[in-house]
Amino acid sequence: MEINKKIIFAIISFFILIYTYFSYFKYNDKITYFNTDISNSLNLVELLNEKGMVKDPNKNFNNSSCKLFNFYDISNNCNLFIEKYYNDEFLNKIKYLVNEKKLYFIDPNIEPLSFTMQLYTNNDFMSYHFDTNFSTGSRYTVLIPLYINKYNESYLTIKNKKKEEIPIDISLGTGIVYNGDKVYHKVSKQSEKGQRITLIINLTTNKNYSYFGKLLQKLRNYMLEYYTW
Repeated sequence: MEINKKIIFAIISFFILIYTYFSYFKYNDKITYFNTDISNSLNLVELLNEKGMVKDPNKNFNNSSCKLFNFYDISNNCNLFIEKYYNDEFLNKIKYLVNEKKLYFIDPNIEPLSFTMQLYTNNDFMSYHFDTNFSTGSRYTVLIPLYINKYNESYLTIKNKKKEEIPIDISLGTGIVYNGDKVYHKVSKQSEKGQRITLIINLTTNKNYSYFGKLLQKLRNYMLEYYTW
């Protein structure tokens, strides 16, 4: 049974990786910072520890480890972040920063992790990857820290065009936006006592999907449900 799971995982991963590999030829390592009014939210640590979905490295073949809320978990447990960041005012702010004429929230009914909250505690990490983008537009990833304790060693880390590893330090009260599908990035391993929560919002310049894009998104959702990947 374990061998069958590995075969299924490998086949689906192959198709998704081939699709996202072409992002390498449009590489964009630009990171844009912006200010946002947010304060450390310690209660979110307890909330995610208690109710968050677990990304299990034993199931996803050591690709990632953390706890997360999707859009509907956030809506049910800490809706203030949806009120604050899932609106036209915030969308227009990001649109201006990235100089795009059109920008849309990705539908959480299509992509469950389009608006998500992630908690990184002891040994949690995410391996190097391009963000998957199966819409017909360019994808932008917004990342906003919601809680960081003094022991934190978990950082977004990118590889620039020279293939140098660059940690991206984002302080509380600051957010970033970047082309997540066009820059190779990871989340470095968290320290024993470290705690870090980030809000991740995925946007696209075109919310339509090709038939093949819809199929790949369904495969990606399958990987999340059965392999926590």
